[in-house]
Amino acid sequence: MLLEIVNPAEWMPRIRPMLEANWHETGFSFPFDPDIKAYDALFRAGLLFAVRAEFDGETVGYCTVMVSGHAHNPSVKFAANDALYVSPEFRNGLTAGRLIVKAEKEARARGASWFSWHCRAGTSLDEILKARGYQPADIVVTKEL
Repeated sequence: MLLEIVNPAEWMPRIRPMLEANWHETGFSFPFDPDIKAYDALFRAGLLFAVRAEFDGETVGYCTVMVSGHAHNPSVKFAANDALYVSPEFRNGLTAGRLIVKAEKEARARGASWFSWHCRAGTSLDEILKARGYQPADIVVTKEL
């Protein structure tokens, strides 16, 4: 399996069905319509990167991560995942863990000293992250206005 750091704006149009599958599983009730130009601008500004997992020439997973100074202390660089998705046929292997490790290494290389992930409680991703030493810190609640 190949893992590479990529500009998500260049890959999102190529893997649209995968993005939509991710949104269907974990997204909100509003329509999926990603702002490719915003992703590109964030990547070019050094504030965002993506890790792409490839197997036999096909994208089988991805992770997008924001990295920036924390608003409460800009000298502390914080990484936060935007999305993590692995094709269903690759979920029983090491793909998710490898994406997480690669994202952590890239975030550290970009100066991050903290990393946060958002995921649904009680999912396999929740368990994977806890096994890697992540601890629940906040609860996020949403409401359509």
